[in-house]
Amino acid sequence: MLSKSHPIILFIDRFGFSVYQDTLVGIPKFNFTPDLVANLDVINKEQFVTLIVTFMQINKIIPSSLAVILSDNVIFVKDLVAPVQKTVPTQGLKEDSGDDKDNKDEVQNFLEDIPFEEVLAKVIKIGNTNRVVAVNKDLVMAIVDAFTSNKSVVEAITPSFIFGQNANFTAGLTLNNARIVLEDIETLKLGNLLTDQEKIVFPQNLESKPESPLADIKPDLTNGAKTPQSLRQYILIGVFITLLIILAVVYLNLGVSQTPSKSSKAKNTSIDVISVPTLAPTSEPILTQTPIATSSVDLKTVKIKIMQSSEQNEIATGLKNAILDIGYQDIADEISEAATPEKSSISFSQNIPVDLRDNVITEVKKILPDISILENQNSDSTINISIGRS
Repeated sequence: MLSKSHPIILFIDRFGFSVYQDTLVGIPKFNFTPDLVANLDVINKEQFVTLIVTFMQINKIIPSSLAVILSDNVIFVKDLVAPVQKTVPTQGLKEDSGDDKDNKDEVQNFLEDIPFEEVLAKVIKIGNTNRVVAVNKDLVMAIVDAFTSNKSVVEAITPSFIFGQNANFTAGLTLNNARIVLEDIETLKLGNLLTDQEKIVFPQNLESKPESPLADIKPDLTNGAKTPQSLRQYILIGVFITLLIILAVVYLNLGVSQTPSKSSKAKNTSIDVISVPTLAPTSEPILTQTPIATSSVDLKTVKIKIMQSSEQNEIATGLKNAILDIGYQDIADEISEAATPEKSSISFSQNIPVDLRDNVITEVKKILPDISILENQNSDSTINISIGRS
């Protein structure tokens, strides 16, 4: 496990994921946005995976062995009512040895109540406690698929609590936590959700084939439609429609009883009405922290790289000329060896101030209107523009 050089530790929490690799300067973070992930559900998988691939390219993450660590706020956990344990000395963590079979009904009821169609689940033995752990399969596998498409190999998907007091993940992924994970491979194996998975058994015994390309390493996972979940959805829809009808009746009654008279209308004509413009929310995913405040940066020191495919020379030339017109001088374009992303993007190093970013974004959007705004962890005054298919 993690036999390749420069292994990757990927920590997923409710707000995004962080990446450790010994070749990186820091620990870059990818933040979830509502148009990508909402309530741990993937909204647009294709765009989500594409942006993760772009994130890996910008931060120069090298393909290698991958260990995924799950934060407590993305997993569902239940301690099972364990039978009386045999007097066998135990130290630390142990893999489930089969005595959780007495709790099968309890496990099944727990898994059926999780509000996702597909889950990764496993019963993990910690001392004398059998603990069932589950996570939304679609979210985790969408992230993993992006890394494996770049030739990384996933070795384990493990909850962070299994490392106990040795690693404190409440502050996220740190250099110390990453070191502990890399040095404690046995614990990583014991909590691996890719092995000894729990099946969700449905009365109709419905099954669907797993979509993930990693299905060959998790053959025990069974998928299907959740009858209790569907029933709850129908009930909620019925309640919602009833409330809408009641609201409509109340609104109509209030409208009739509060119709203003002609005299009141005449009085109201003297009142000045001030209209306040409504700001439309942006739909562009922001993958990093808020840009730093405006500072003085010489345009001559800023390096701009335009990454394109061989068929996009005309667009790249237009971008280069537009950016030259606003004062930048060090501009290079190159043919990207990676597959052309679906969506275009701009990546700023973290020391590029807000005013310079706005100027570049304004010019680029004249040629590429639909573009994502990214940030990398470097402080080398660089701007990378990746031209996508759309």
